[in-house]
Amino acid sequence: MTAREWVEIISAATLPLALLGLFINRAHSKKGLGVRAIQTLGVAMFMPTVILLALERLIDGGAVAALIGGVAGYLFANISEFDRKSPSDE
Repeated sequence: MTAREWVEIISAATLPLALLGLFINRAHSKKGLGVRAIQTLGVAMFMPTVILLALERLIDGGAVAALIGGVAGYLFANISEFDRKSPSDE
C-alpha cells in the first residue's frame, strides 16, 4: 500500500470513530451536546473530508488551503467567547 492509500484509510476511519467517540464521551459524562462538543465534531468530520477530497483531486490546492484556513479561523476566532462569563452569570 502506498502512503496516499494509508492516509485515505485513516481519514475515512476517522469519520465514524469521531462520531462514536463523541457519543460515548457524552454518555459517560452524562452531558448533552454543547457548543464545544458540536464544534469538535464538526472539525473531526470536516478535516478528514477535506483531506479525502484533496487526495482524490476533486478539489485543488487553493480550495484546500481556503477550507483549512476557514476552519482554523473559525476555531481560533471564537475560542475565548465560550469561556467568558456574561455579567448576568455572576
